[in-house]
Amino acid sequence: RMMALMAGAARVGFVALRARLAKDETKKKALHTRAGKQAVKELIRLGPTYVKLGQIISCRPDLVRDEYVEELKSLQDAVPSFSGKRAVKILEEELGKPVNELFSEFSEKPLAAASLGQVHKAVTLDGRVVAIKVQRDKLKEMYDLDLAQFDKVAGLLDKFNIGIEGAQKGWTEIFKEAKGILYREIDYKAEAENTQRFCKNFEKFPWIKVPAVLPELTNTHVLTMEYCPGTKISDLVALRKEGADLEMLSRNLAQAYLMQFCSMGFFNTDPHPGNLAVDTTYPGGRLIFYDFGQACELSDSQCDGILQVIQSIVDFDAKACVEAMDKLGALKEGADRSVVERTIENNFKTGKVKSKASRRKRELTEEEKNMKPPSQAETMKYLQLPPALAFVARAVTQLSGVGVMLDPEWEFIESVAPKVPELQMQRGKGLDYLAGQFFKSWTR
Repeated sequence: RMMALMAGAARVGFVALRARLAKDETKKKALHTRAGKQAVKELIRLGPTYVKLGQIISCRPDLVRDEYVEELKSLQDAVPSFSGKRAVKILEEELGKPVNELFSEFSEKPLAAASLGQVHKAVTLDGRVVAIKVQRDKLKEMYDLDLAQFDKVAGLLDKFNIGIEGAQKGWTEIFKEAKGILYREIDYKAEAENTQRFCKNFEKFPWIKVPAVLPELTNTHVLTMEYCPGTKISDLVALRKEGADLEMLSRNLAQAYLMQFCSMGFFNTDPHPGNLAVDTTYPGGRLIFYDFGQACELSDSQCDGILQVIQSIVDFDAKACVEAMDKLGALKEGADRSVVERTIENNFKTGKVKSKASRRKRELTEEEKNMKPPSQAETMKYLQLPPALAFVARAVTQLSGVGVMLDPEWEFIESVAPKVPELQMQRGKGLDYLAGQFFKSWTR
């Protein structure tokens, strides 16, 4: 196993080293892309532990080059399902009773399979239809073995500075963060707690459905939830046929994430189409959220910061955006704020950062119009990306893909901008904030 890991790392590292030495930028990018493709092949060959590692790294664009991120995004849980008989055996071992004493019906054919486990449909003894997530056996032991080996590979990658050009952290530090995520994700009790928390957070919103957890049939390796069938959110033909309002669904998805980011301070990091469905029996359609294995908490300051970033993009307010970045923890200690502000102002001016909802609250002076922006290198040395914000970026990227799929005109900031003042008031901004918003609306 160690030899296979080292051989795979060597194959990727050789191409990555060639990319670093290439002088032509086009050739450099092509070689990095090739190294990323090779990394995907090696991770799939090595199995579930490394597939999950690749997925985690794919959401950290601050740590690896864009070429690697794009290739690693293609990683799917490409692991075949295990037999239904094996699932029954695991279930009985974990819950301590024969399956017929736990459920009146149990389907051995899985509804879905992934690298960590698979889901089976069943009926409880009191008649409730449930979905049971059964974890692959010996998964923790496999993690323990694989991750211990990867510690050595991470040390070698750091030693030769391979594949992490421009990143602020070495592979050893990145890997330490990734290990924490991996071990949390195989604890189904933690996922159950996340799911219950989401249920509580959204209990007053009838347009969102989160499956209820059955704690008495749940432990570290088995998670039993309410069975919540729905139409795949990616099946647009079926959704239209069943009367779903796709534009409304896209707006509701954006609103749900604005609340998770800025009101609840707790969000599902993985809103890809496989984790979302639609209950079309609800007028216009109700969003169903599945899989809360990866969830992330935000501090009060970060919740405020996200709201302020959205508002600053709407207002084209570079100074407010810098203040928001500070709240988010995205500025390094001692950062030259004027450099960051000038870069943001230039991004607003050139349209690199904008929204359909953006309206400049004042005209630029001639000096501002003719201002030469700082170089990217000069700006980047003052910036950092805390892990929580990396997961925010990942979630926004994934939900943007779903939003545009539902409505080609969809945009996250435009969808949530009308809701921002309400959340600002909930967070105690007061009359001064409202007066400022009223003034801006009249001076645009």
